[in-house]
Amino acid sequence: MERGGASATAGAGPAGAGKAGAGPSGLGGGGSSAGGASAAGAASAGAPSAGAGGTAMGAAGASAGIGGSAGGSAGAMATGGGSASACPANATFCSGFEVTTLPTGAVYKANAAPGEWTRDFEVDSMLFHGGKSSLRVKSGSEMGVSGAYRMLAVPAPAGAFWVRFYIQQTDIDLGGPEHNVFASAALSDEPNAASIEFAEDVGIAFNTNDVVRWPTGYGRTMSGGTMPFSLPKGMWHCIEISFDGPGRAQQLFINGTLQIDAKDYPAAGGTSALKNFKFGFNQLHGPARKVWYDDVAVAPTRIKCL
Repeated sequence: MERGGASATAGAGPAGAGKAGAGPSGLGGGGSSAGGASAAGAASAGAPSAGAGGTAMGAAGASAGIGGSAGGSAGAMATGGGSASACPANATFCSGFEVTTLPTGAVYKANAAPGEWTRDFEVDSMLFHGGKSSLRVKSGSEMGVSGAYRMLAVPAPAGAFWVRFYIQQTDIDLGGPEHNVFASAALSDEPNAASIEFAEDVGIAFNTNDVVRWPTGYGRTMSGGTMPFSLPKGMWHCIEISFDGPGRAQQLFINGTLQIDAKDYPAAGGTSALKNFKFGFNQLHGPARKVWYDDVAVAPTRIKCL
């Protein structure tokens, strides 16, 4: 499994490089802004408090420690970097995108004509969370991209698993009003496979067949209004998700804090046989934007933020 690079050094590299952990309001714990100081402790889980104006801004909570997972140990050597990584020993996929080839275990499939994965992705050494590079999903406005669906599929433990990844957008906040997909737990690596989505749809949400779950107090409110839960652009955000198809229980942690705890979700049947994790960008409505990923890991147990 390719990962490469130890935890990031704050302030290293160009603007936006290094470890950034700023997150939405209501999150506990210490964090670092892009290019700033390193994270200062793990956040405690809990529901967010509503932020003024519906935009999730403010202090972050990034879990401290390298590879601090329950049941997983750090120490796998990087394929491309040579330094100790944060890949759990039981990971089915782990990459810090330190080499320019398709990460080991990843599958690229497009809805358009077959082609190379580099049509939709590139390894970017100018913006990264850890190591020396990250994975950039090309914008739909760039020449040569395959279409709306730009995702990589990687193997996951059957039925239930955890994922951890860092994500950033530089042009717009994460969590817009329209439905677009960043990642998902899927039944196969095919583009149209049934899945449980980590998406934006009136803010950050889970979406399965247009049945949506938001953080408490956000999304479409009981009064008929909207309160999007968004993540500020221009900084890295740690996303942890517990996908459980058979148990129908999905959890979303952002920068170490539990934000969605979806019980009896989704509806019974259809998503119990999960076996792949997908990440990238599925531009269902837009607008077009670039998305960066780093330090992606999939395992049967929680991996936690770096």
